[in-house]
Amino acid sequence: MKLIDGILVDTTELPRESEENDTPSEGEEEEEEEYSNVWKCSGANGSTCDNPGVDSRCVHSLYGNNQLTESEAKQRIGPNVEGGIVWYARILPDNYNEGGKLRILQTKDYDAASSAPKPRRKMPFPLTASQFTSSLTRVGTPVVENTAEAGYDDLWDRDVRHNVKNLSITNDDPPRWVLTGVVNGWPGIRCLEVQKIETRETTGLLSHSLLSRAKGWTTSWSVKKEGKEGKDPAYSKKDEKRDVRVKLRAPEWTAHGWSKESPGFVMWVEGAKVGETNPPLKLTYGTNLVSHFKCNEEDDPLCTNVHMVSHRYALGKKAETQKDKVTYHSFVLLEWDHQKYCTVIEIGFNNGLGGYRCKSNWYHDKNETETQLYRAYPPEMIMPWKDTMSELRCHNVPYATMNAFKKGFLEKYEGPNERFVDLHYTFSHEVRLTYNSRRNIATYLLNYIRRDCTYNDMRRNCQTFAADFCGFLAGKKDVQPFHPINKIQYITQKHKFLYESSKYKTSTGRKR
Repeated sequence: MKLIDGILVDTTELPRESEENDTPSEGEEEEEEEYSNVWKCSGANGSTCDNPGVDSRCVHSLYGNNQLTESEAKQRIGPNVEGGIVWYARILPDNYNEGGKLRILQTKDYDAASSAPKPRRKMPFPLTASQFTSSLTRVGTPVVENTAEAGYDDLWDRDVRHNVKNLSITNDDPPRWVLTGVVNGWPGIRCLEVQKIETRETTGLLSHSLLSRAKGWTTSWSVKKEGKEGKDPAYSKKDEKRDVRVKLRAPEWTAHGWSKESPGFVMWVEGAKVGETNPPLKLTYGTNLVSHFKCNEEDDPLCTNVHMVSHRYALGKKAETQKDKVTYHSFVLLEWDHQKYCTVIEIGFNNGLGGYRCKSNWYHDKNETETQLYRAYPPEMIMPWKDTMSELRCHNVPYATMNAFKKGFLEKYEGPNERFVDLHYTFSHEVRLTYNSRRNIATYLLNYIRRDCTYNDMRRNCQTFAADFCGFLAGKKDVQPFHPINKIQYITQKHKFLYESSKYKTSTGRKR
């Protein structure tokens, strides 16, 4: 079990970031979330899908039949710049299940019923060699191809081209290879650029061993070397028996939000109101929040009071470790002048909800197979979590005041077999900020996360955010993170709520 802001999860089940090694240690059992019986798509008996990736609950993959033109692929992947989120995929030989004996793929990642890898696995995502190659579109033009078009057809012979040494690209549009589709049933992973292919030994005594891991990865193809020479992504025949992974880079905008059109890792879930039972939820994210909340001034609710609450997570039958006993989650609760709802605001791992079927502590149906929040989630937000990046989550809850929320929700789920343990109500104050409307609050949150969307257990986490936000709204300079451990390296970042993030650039164009 691991404590993740807003959620208690079994991290052996959570699809997570894992680049170097996803093999469990000896004697360690590792289970992952099963999706096969959760959602039935529109195809025959729910076993097929007419349009993979359109619904957040759809777990079907899409490879090879997108048939993008070069211009379409170039438009989707965007400019050739660093910064996009990096993912890894494991390339399986097409005959990885020859004679009923799995090669490379572990049994826990195989679905015998569909004779295919299970969907929504953690990195590196499994896909076959044919699925990989059939989903690629090349953009850009190698110099050797330009030469062939000029009349030197002998140079365009494939064998000759691949034997040319020290070929360099001199044009402004070097070749790139774009993979499009729906990767391993993750709707949010749809367009990636191939960066390199790596292999390592997996047979004999080296198979999944410490020796194999120590030996590391060997690069078989790189876009900066073989790709620059015009060679398609490939690895040698002898590498088919080795562990093969491919490094993939998403478009640059993915480092700043869930869509290009609406940057900013802030989500706001509406629908819950005092006196309403199980209303449908609506989720809005990114800069779209500013236009979504635009209304006449008299209709824009005002934030009246701000509170900080901290707690440990209930672990059920599992005994708390010493680390568990000092690990607290902090969140902020806002009260509004209309008293139709309050809003819980917290920071957590990026895609911490989208990567785990949208199970949130702030809803009664958290333990249901399919939650209301899952139905409201846009498909582009369904991806594995990134524990070095953060997101801000805002959830309207159907309580008029902090006291009502405490009595009606927090105390209901307090206890070692519930959700919350050792609740502390450490800060309450009226909001003294002049501009304190809902639209203003959304703008402040966007400024804060767009200036810095990293996550760090000591310096930038749920407790440091809660201290920053409470101090900012209340106009108090002495608000500190809850636990003494988090106070050690804490430096207030309240100023980041105020300023337009896009105007803060370094000389290289990166945000700071």
